[in-house]
Amino acid sequence: MKGEPSTRKPGPWALPRQAGVLLGLVATLLTAPPARAESGDTTVSVETTVGKDFRAWSVLGDVELRDGATFLTLGYTGARPEAGTALTHQLSLGADQVLGDHWLLSGIISASLPKDTTVELVPERPARRLPAVDASTGYASQGALVALAYDSAGFSDVELGVDASVSLTRHPLSRELLVTNAQGTTTRFAREDILWAARPGLGVRLLLGTRWELGARGSLSLYSEDPLSAGQFTEEEQAALVRRVENAVETRRVLRRYQARVNKDLGTALARRMADANATAGIPTAPSRFDVRPSLTWKPGRDVRGQVSYAFTRYVAGEGWSHLLGTRWTVKLGAPLRVWASVALQEDHLEAMDPGEAPSRVRSGLVTLGGEYTF
Repeated sequence: MKGEPSTRKPGPWALPRQAGVLLGLVATLLTAPPARAESGDTTVSVETTVGKDFRAWSVLGDVELRDGATFLTLGYTGARPEAGTALTHQLSLGADQVLGDHWLLSGIISASLPKDTTVELVPERPARRLPAVDASTGYASQGALVALAYDSAGFSDVELGVDASVSLTRHPLSRELLVTNAQGTTTRFAREDILWAARPGLGVRLLLGTRWELGARGSLSLYSEDPLSAGQFTEEEQAALVRRVENAVETRRVLRRYQARVNKDLGTALARRMADANATAGIPTAPSRFDVRPSLTWKPGRDVRGQVSYAFTRYVAGEGWSHLLGTRWTVKLGAPLRVWASVALQEDHLEAMDPGEAPSRVRSGLVTLGGEYTF
């Protein structure tokens, strides 16, 4: 079936300090002599996504091991949900196996490096001999994904593609209270929870003639426990902290902001392969419950394709939902090089944190730039 296989979808890219490296790589690719792809070639993709405070970036390498049948994929993806949070780094290793003329079997294992997000709860007051108190939350993950895709691979006016996938990820989530004074930093409290996340997904593509393609994709996220409470401070632990500080009201406000930041951080960490955080899927501001993504693709010629897509994401109970409308355009510059750009607008409807408060709306814009070169 014509079109870009879903198994070749690159992930996100972007950090201000990496911008020069990315531009340099793209410039090198643009000046490289054209070449025709042969069996055994290696394909390298880079992509960067930028929002108001959000940054994401990825590098993906695809190596053909056996002529047109077996492929090995190596990837690195990183993300920073917002300023002040630690970077999330994820490594992945995957394999694709073509089964006959219509089927493709894919498998991916991934792991994210341990990271910590620290927020100051109580500033140090040397005059009163009161130490500073910080809250720290740690993340890591180890996961696997299996996908099976079918493609009618014919030449009729209507062709069909279907794929199904399921992933299982283990998330060790830790939390600590750190007390800092003139003598140094002491850990007063430390706990760790294990959160399991399963995500089945289904996608359908319908090719209408040679120029139009309809697509739809959806997924459901299942958790071993409430992802909003796993790895976070319990109400009893928060109450114990508030009793120990001087300004209880301000401490509660800080804890609330801290929880909102952790939810956004965790939403990105729980995204499948973290490649879901880009201008066609949006930025998860909290762990998702399910999402639906219809799309329409137009191919005016062999070297240009444009896509308009919509995404609806329902977050877990108490966190609201989001709408996203985006467009992506891909241009083929000779046989070895493709480049693409995406823009999207996202609106999050966040439910009130306290009874009596009105739900809030948060609007944000996203831009994604990427390129792919075959050696």
